[in-house]
Amino acid sequence: MAELVVFKANELAVSRYDLTEHETKLILFCVAKLNPTYEEPTEFQRTVKFTCSEYANFMELSYENAWGRLNAATSDLFKRSVELIYPTGDVSKRIFNWAEYAEFNRAEQTVTLVFSRYIVPLLFHLKRFIKYNLDHVKSFENKYSMRVYEWLLKELTQRKTHRANIEIGIDEFKFMLMLETKYKEFKTLNRDVLKPVMTDMNSYSNMKLDIGKRGRPADTLIFQCELDKKVDFTKEFQEAIPDNTHIDKPRADSDILIQDLKKLLLSIEESRIQPNSFEHKFLIDMKSKYELNGSFSWLSPKQNQTLTKILAKYRHI
Repeated sequence: MAELVVFKANELAVSRYDLTEHETKLILFCVAKLNPTYEEPTEFQRTVKFTCSEYANFMELSYENAWGRLNAATSDLFKRSVELIYPTGDVSKRIFNWAEYAEFNRAEQTVTLVFSRYIVPLLFHLKRFIKYNLDHVKSFENKYSMRVYEWLLKELTQRKTHRANIEIGIDEFKFMLMLETKYKEFKTLNRDVLKPVMTDMNSYSNMKLDIGKRGRPADTLIFQCELDKKVDFTKEFQEAIPDNTHIDKPRADSDILIQDLKKLLLSIEESRIQPNSFEHKFLIDMKSKYELNGSFSWLSPKQNQTLTKILAKYRHI
């Protein structure tokens, strides 16, 4: 089997969701089989179909064990949701499911999963993203290990380094993992979450990890992490996609959009342009969300169309 590479938007790496170990592995397996270059993927392009044998071989499971896990994980997946939190702007939270349809074929022994259309901006045509080989996490035994691995990889990618000390408040860390009502004491958090995560990382992944703390009582976690080799953060999507794969024309580059947006807002502030109330509010909201996420990868096709239309309307005024 060819290497399976996971691409995810940075926003998804810090979103709130709670999946079991088996649900996470199912999702990552399916994500790795998507073509992330599509700008506006059709339902067919966000559909993944695979055999139980393929999944069993990759995950190094017996056929019977794999079929049972796939059945349970897929059914339970429809009870889970993803939450994106926005500290600024009119929209404070977005909630959606990972998938919108699944099918098990008894005769073919296959599984078909259709990703939700609402998750498209987080899995396709990405500007700010994390990328890793699924082999690096497939053996993790703790459900939080994948979340922490992806979060740390996002931080390293943004800093363009393979080694760093990354700090996060314990409350913020627990909020991200949906643990805010659990582990009131650091010793239980350390025993049940942090130590198992370190064991998984250091035993199975390409990342070495040690976790320290600061404060009395502890209020900050310090993740000392290092990838086993320096990551090339400039590589494009295409290297993980077959040569005969169709690449859609990309939408307007985030850097160009944000430059035009800032110029227009400056003109509005200087009263050289007077947009209507909807346009002004929409532009401010887009700028706030860009500053929060570092890109426009989360834009829906409709939002992208509206933003482009407004910018074009006032470009020559």
